[in-house]
Amino acid sequence: MVREIQIRSALTALKLINVFKKKEILNNQTEVIKMKKITSILLSIIMIYSVCFPITAFAAALPTVGISSLSVKENTVTVKWKKKSKIMGYQIQYSTDSKFKKNKKSIKIKKAKITSKKISNLKESKKYYFRIRTYKSSNKKTRYSKWSKVKSIKTTKESKCTKDNIQKETHCTNNNNHSMSCGNMGKWFNSRDEVDDYWVQIDNNYAKQYLNGTITFEEYNKKSPYGYECWSCSYCGKWTGNFKYD
Repeated sequence: MVREIQIRSALTALKLINVFKKKEILNNQTEVIKMKKITSILLSIIMIYSVCFPITAFAAALPTVGISSLSVKENTVTVKWKKKSKIMGYQIQYSTDSKFKKNKKSIKIKKAKITSKKISNLKESKKYYFRIRTYKSSNKKTRYSKWSKVKSIKTTKESKCTKDNIQKETHCTNNNNHSMSCGNMGKWFNSRDEVDDYWVQIDNNYAKQYLNGTITFEEYNKKSPYGYECWSCSYCGKWTGNFKYD
């Protein structure tokens, strides 16, 4: 009788152990299912974020660049920056609005080795704001770095210069680069009156030599010009000419 009770107690204990094991297995399965659901949700969020914000996700990976200097000449501004590696090029943006919300234009520099850009045909006497960033393209997608700090500069009034003044800057530095060749007088004069004075001076010089007996009358007639012809440079307005001799 006692042995039978012991056997029944042992069987009951085994049943209870099996029940607890089954509950534990069910609980573990439930936890696994929960974890799978959470993992699936997280993966979905990551995929949606990567599709909606591809540039933001990669922007920090590209090196940033700053504007080294701005210089202006009339309505042209030169932007300079330092060379960056592991990029494809640069994008410059400029505007008359400091917030770049209106009147903005962009220029792409397609070579990373370029470190300056002239921007022309800007409005005169106007303040412009500039910023720059790097970019890199791959798989038909373009990634950008963060914008640099904004720098500004004001354009100046375009000087009123004629074609003659422009030519004067590059010509008329010696006897042979005027619009016309220099005459046998060998020099250029500021006015036609100076040409005439120079002719009189030359003639008087030879006349004195003849009167002093230094040269003969024949030599005087040969060396002293009886007249001259003259012309002016169309670039700078100076005069030159040829002496006329017997």
